[in-house]
Amino acid sequence: MMRFNAIKPDWFSWRYQVQYPLLAQLPLSYSYRLAQYSSRYWQARHLGGLAIVKEQMQLTFPHASETQIQQWLCEYAQMVECETLDTWYLTQPKLMQRLVTLQGFEAVEQARQQGRRVLLTGGHIGRFWLAGPAMYLRGFKVGTLTRDNTESNTQHLHQAEYRFRRWKLQRLKASLGGTFLVEGELVRPLYQALDEELITLLFDVPYAQNQSQGVTVSFLNGTIKVPAGIYKIAKKTQAWIAPFYMRNRQDGGVIAEFSPLLDPNNYNEEECLSLLTQQLSAEIVQAPSQWWLWAALPLLRRA
Repeated sequence: MMRFNAIKPDWFSWRYQVQYPLLAQLPLSYSYRLAQYSSRYWQARHLGGLAIVKEQMQLTFPHASETQIQQWLCEYAQMVECETLDTWYLTQPKLMQRLVTLQGFEAVEQARQQGRRVLLTGGHIGRFWLAGPAMYLRGFKVGTLTRDNTESNTQHLHQAEYRFRRWKLQRLKASLGGTFLVEGELVRPLYQALDEELITLLFDVPYAQNQSQGVTVSFLNGTIKVPAGIYKIAKKTQAWIAPFYMRNRQDGGVIAEFSPLLDPNNYNEEECLSLLTQQLSAEIVQAPSQWWLWAALPLLRRA
């Protein structure tokens, strides 16, 4: 039974135990439209975090009007809510086929047919988790290396939020079909899995203790320091790198668009990472509202 605080409703429990389970029962076009509508409530509860996002958008796009910035913030919140709703559909193959279009994936398929190892990478653009289940439905197991260790509530999340994240992780594992490792654990299984799976390494903020080990590259209107892990792993395992980025469809679905594959033997560390961050910068300029890491940009700048 849903329990409410004596003073105000338990918003987290309502969100994950009532709101989204109900939305997931509706036709897709209605469910995503209502998820976008509900984003105004998410915005109201995350004013502090959105203030940082807004500040970074303003610094990056100084000529953008206040109206344009507010529109981006609304679209950002809508992305968050739609990504939450995605979780209920991850293990439903027929719905995944309707929700996700893979564009340019044939190059990855051809590389695997030739026996090449492939590392997938993205820049936290849009609802990127949806690409994995779609690739699995095309016959490719998708493994990943993540920072989300949900064995303990180290971030002191609300219990309903914590339970949801654990449940989401379970559904992701089921829908990707591949090796699922947490950073800091043994990486040997990841190397071994590259023979059988596509492995995903996402662009992320370097750990504080490893900041000095990153590579400084141009990014948006400044520079950032990024981890070199993907290049080092690709070089060591002779895996090609397959960047992909997400586009929104008007019907609530998404397009996972793949860029040409990169052979790490054709680049040094700085060249490879510069190319990847240039691609990411272009994606952010095209759709600023779809980048998840705006609040982390100051950390990337300071690294």
